[in-house]
Amino acid sequence: MADHPEIKIGQARIDLQINEENSEKAYERKAEEQEKSGKEPNKGVSSEEFCISCMDIPEEQRKGITLEIQQVAERLLKAHGVINEPGDLLKGEWFLKLQKPKFEKKLVLAKSGEEVFIGFYSYKEETPVPDPNFVLLSQYSVWYPQRVEEKFEETVASFFTGAYGDYDFLNIVPENVEKFQAFQRDFAKMLEDQGWDGPEVEVVEKIMPKD
Repeated sequence: MADHPEIKIGQARIDLQINEENSEKAYERKAEEQEKSGKEPNKGVSSEEFCISCMDIPEEQRKGITLEIQQVAERLLKAHGVINEPGDLLKGEWFLKLQKPKFEKKLVLAKSGEEVFIGFYSYKEETPVPDPNFVLLSQYSVWYPQRVEEKFEETVASFFTGAYGDYDFLNIVPENVEKFQAFQRDFAKMLEDQGWDGPEVEVVEKIMPKD
């Protein structure tokens, strides 16, 4: 594994998670007030409903809250039949490995648990070596920077100090988040320029998401 190089997440993505949490707290406070006044409490919006609503907003709006690498990855997953629509990303884990003629590295896009992996891999004696690989945290249909893995190093943009999944303990490394975002933007543009959705691209392996 490598250390986490460069990404810049844009405060909007962190705000999205914070806003969702704050919305639920606001609904809870309002429900308590309504209960005390004898009114029927408003149940608010569940995390699942919030998650689905993120996928239902217009594509141009979604672009404002997603990284460029997520936008390109969604197009590639769609082009190669892994998903039919962005909402399919919420159905579970998925995997896609692509190969281009005369291109030494393979492009891998995968989701395992709450982590998304997007990057190039070279295979030396069948051992995959990231060069580079972006690791992102998937929350409410939006992918957040975690780390970039390269051949000999890894750059961490965020990490947990509490139990895994306890997002009160998600630590952000601002300077590495900025590097991550810049790096992922260049990487996303490179993928588009290389035409990984073209007819000459071979699907080496793919696993569809399941409900």
